[in-house]
Amino acid sequence: MLDKVRSSKAARNVAAGLSVAALSLGAIATIAPSAAASGTSAKTNGCYSTWGSTGFVGHCNPVTVSGDFKNWGVCNYEADFGNGWWYWGKGAYIDRFGTAECTFAVSKSYILYSNG
Repeated sequence: MLDKVRSSKAARNVAAGLSVAALSLGAIATIAPSAAASGTSAKTNGCYSTWGSTGFVGHCNPVTVSGDFKNWGVCNYEADFGNGWWYWGKGAYIDRFGTAECTFAVSKSYILYSNG
């Protein structure tokens, strides 16, 4: 009889341990970053930004107003950032500028503009 009680307690302990392990894995899966979908921002004076899983890049075709442009990314689980201002003259076609990578994922990117 004592052996049945011990084996029943052991079975409950194993079941409880497995339940805790399953819940822990579920919590980790919920916290871990997932890849963001790709996208394209609205145009700002002829320039726009595209993003993918972790990277983002600016494009202009053509620039409609001369000035300084910055490609800005919104990163998950880290500070948002861009990498410098670029001066583009009106009418310029820029294939790629301000390319950058987020560590985990980028949720969107867009173009900042300054004329001064």
